[in-house]
Order: sequence, then C-alpha cells, then structure tokens
Amino acid sequence: MNVNVASRRRNWSREETMMAFALYIVLEPRECDDNGLDVQRLASFLNRTPASVALKIWNIAAHDANRSAQGKAGMKHGSKLDSQVWRWYAENPDAFMAECLDLLQHALLQANKHHFHPAPLASDRYSPLETATKLILDKHNPEGGERETTTIQRINQSYFRNSLLLNYQCTCCITGMQIPSMLIASHIKPWKASTPTEKTAASNGLLLNAFHDRAFDQGLISIDDDYCIMVNHDKVRRSPINDQWLYAFEDQKITLPSIRRPSHEFIEYHHKHIFLTDAA
Repeated sequence: MNVNVASRRRNWSREETMMAFALYIVLEPRECDDNGLDVQRLASFLNRTPASVALKIWNIAAHDANRSAQGKAGMKHGSKLDSQVWRWYAENPDAFMAECLDLLQHALLQANKHHFHPAPLASDRYSPLETATKLILDKHNPEGGERETTTIQRINQSYFRNSLLLNYQCTCCITGMQIPSMLIASHIKPWKASTPTEKTAASNGLLLNAFHDRAFDQGLISIDDDYCIMVNHDKVRRSPINDQWLYAFEDQKITLPSIRRPSHEFIEYHHKHIFLTDAA
C-alpha cells in the first residue's frame, strides 16, 4: 500500500490528537492548512501528509465553541477524540495545554533534527513569531516554572485574540475600524480576575481599537444588557474632544460577533467592579 495512503487511513492516537490540538490553539488560522510550516513539521514527525494533519486540525476546529471554522470543516464523522480533546482542555486548561505543548515540543524539535524539508512557502505566507516553533523553543529552556507559565499565558492570549478577530471579522465593535494591528482583544471580566476557562472564552471578549480598549479597561465606558455603550459621566467630563471620542458613541449598539455574544454575566461584572468604581 502507498505510504501516503496508509498515513491518511491510520487512526490518530490520543497523543497525536493532542499535538494537532496544540497547533490549532497556537497558530493563526491561515497557518493551519497544509502549506503552514509547523503543520508540515508535525506531519514530518508523524509520518503523515500535511493535508492529513490539516484535516485533523479542522476536525478539531469543528468542536470549538469559541469560534467558527470560517467555511473550513473536517469530516462530518470524525474521531471521538476530536471532541474529547476539548473536554480535557475545559477541565484544566493550563495543565492540559502544558501537556500538549510538551508533546508538540518533542515532535517539532525531532522534525527539525531529522531531515525535515518543508515545501516552499508562497510569497504571501510566513511562519509568524507567534507560531509553535518560537513558543516551543521558548519553553524548551524554562527558568523554573516561570517561563512555562508565561508561554502558556501567551498561547492562551493568542488563541483568545484569534477567536475574536474571526468572530468580529477583524472589525472594532464600536468604531468599525479594520486595522488589525490597532485592534485589541479586550476582556470584559479582566484577565487577572478570570478563571482559566473564562480567560479564553470568546463570550468574555470585545474587539476594540486601542483607545476604546483603554477606556473600557479604565471604566470610562461599558455596555449594558442590550449591548449599548454607556459613558461614565462621573469620570468623563464634557468637552468637544471627549464628546467626539466617547459621548458620540453613547447609546450606540456595538457590532455583535458572528458567534459567542458577550455574556451578560461578564457584562455585569464589568459594570459593578470596573465601571462603577474609581478610575484606576
């Protein structure tokens, strides 16, 4: 039997599924197809085709409650592991992510050592800094547990941001700005106050431009249960500039994401603990 055919038909193990899951969490969506450099690395280690690894990633993506697969979908009847991996992640996100990264670290480093020859990347493709390669190498030389914790936090933040960029279609939900480098994945319930699961929940996020992200974090603005913008009159004095940048949006409804609308539970937390408290 042809080796490539055999690799596509071979069932995925728990550990292999965890490696594919880690790539899905770490990578930007555009790097999850068979032209992605890290997809090719993992395929080389697993003795599978890049196409089969990409398909596995999109099978896993089909069970992601935080974001849609942007028209890409895996097999309708994929492995039970494709959904099970999300349950393991939900039970203890940080610990499970660390386990997945350990497996992926070994795979990518071994691929680099053993005659990995990636297909040439198209001129508009790249292996970005926030790919598995850099993150795994950062984790390879941990300073106690500090660097590992920092790496996992960066991965979770990257996944959260990618989820919001997809769900909000790279558009600020207040102004409509569509400059990705100026958009912030803003937590409604702050990162420090959130549980590990809440930190990556798309329903705990707003995609905001940098200015309104800061205003939201400072409690100068919030949103109500109808997703309309509120301005804190006690913290923001009226002036022509403040009117232009803040009061002009008061009572305006934000643009809602395609899935996972902001949770009323998180909105209530922001309103009580940030909007109605003294400015930081």
